Amino acid sequence: MTKSLLISIFIASTVLVSSAVCSSDLPGQWALSVENPRHRVVATLDVEFTDEQAPSCLGGEWKVVKVVSATTRDDSFFPTSDPLSYRIEDKQLTIGRNEWCDAYLLLKGPLEGPSVSGDYFAFGMGGSTPLGYFKLTQAR
Repeated sequence: MTKSLLISIFIASTVLVSSAVCSSDLPGQWALSVENPRHRVVATLDVEFTDEQAPSCLGGEWKVVKVVSATTRDDSFFPTSDPLSYRIEDKQLTIGRNEWCDAYLLLKGPLEGPSVSGDYFAFGMGGSTPLGYFKLTQAR
């Protein structure tokens, strides 16, 4: 092998490894609060967004949300102990319980800077049902 070929292989492998190891589009830890329709916080979670593929009954590419800690006033309101996943599409962040087919619970809002807020809703065979709201803030 020539020296220039070895250098090219090294550069290519460095780029591939760095892109595989780089943090997700949402680096670090985030504080997530889920609110009822009256904007009262029912669940709070500290989460990290990983680059690991997540299983999902919904189409698209979903990645794992790692729950670092969670508290809730009502276990049935938001699934703090169920596996969560996320995706970013068209500058929209969607976080959800996507492994329970046709019984999805989703948070969706525009991805804008160090915070996101939006709607919390159930989605399934019967359509979409509003459940509340959410706020996501990057931890400092």
